[in-house]
Amino acid sequence: MFKRAFVLFADHETERKGHVEAMRSALPALEVVEPVFPSRVHVPFLEALMQKSYTRTGKALLPTEIGVILSHRKVWSQIAHEDSQEHFLILESDSRILKPELLQSETAEKYDLFFWGAWNGYVSLKKSTAQQGVGEPLIKSVYGAYGYSLNSKAAKYLLKKTARVAYPVDLYKHFVDPTEISLGAIVPEVISTWRTSDSLIRKESRRHLLTAELIRMIFYCRNTIQSYFC
Repeated sequence: MFKRAFVLFADHETERKGHVEAMRSALPALEVVEPVFPSRVHVPFLEALMQKSYTRTGKALLPTEIGVILSHRKVWSQIAHEDSQEHFLILESDSRILKPELLQSETAEKYDLFFWGAWNGYVSLKKSTAQQGVGEPLIKSVYGAYGYSLNSKAAKYLLKKTARVAYPVDLYKHFVDPTEISLGAIVPEVISTWRTSDSLIRKESRRHLLTAELIRMIFYCRNTIQSYFC
C-alpha cells in the first residue's frame, strides 16, 4: 500500500461522498484535497488562460478543464517538496479501485510516473517491456487522470510542463516525453472510474458514448499493433 495518497473531492459533490468515504476506508492513507471548480471559486485570469490555450493549440480549454489542471497541480506541488523517491497515489472523486490487493507502491517505484488505470482500460504496453502485465505504455494510448502514482521527480516535471496552460491535464502525449521521465502502467487496470447510472443518461448521450467507444476501439487496435513492435 501507499504511505500517502490523495483524492480530489469537494463537499458539494454529495452524490460521491459515500463513494469517497469507502475509498478512504480501503486506503487509510488517503487525504482529501479540495479541487478547483471555476464555477464556485474565482480563478484569476481565467479568460486569459482560455485564450492562451486557444492560441497555443487551436482549441480553447473549457473552464472545467482548467480547473482540473489546477487541481492536479495543487497535489503535484505537495509531492514536489518531498525528498524521498517513494510514489504517491492520486485519485479523483469518481475513481473506482477494482483490485485493492494489487495496489502496491513497490510495483510502481521502478518508474517515475505510473498509471494504475487509464483510457478506460485500453492502455497498450510496449511488448518488449511488458512483464506480468506491467511495463512501459505507448504514450498515445494513455488518457485519464483517475488513477496514477508518481514520485517527486515526476511531480516537478509535470509542474514545469503544465506551467503554460495548453492541453487538458490527461492528454499526456502532448506534453510528456518518455525519454525525460520513465512511464509505467498495469493491465488490466487496477483503478477505473465510477460512472453515472444509464438511467440518468439521455438517448443523445448514449449515442455519443457508443460513437466514442467505437472510436476508442479503433485506436486501441491500432495501438495494440504498434506496441507489438516496440
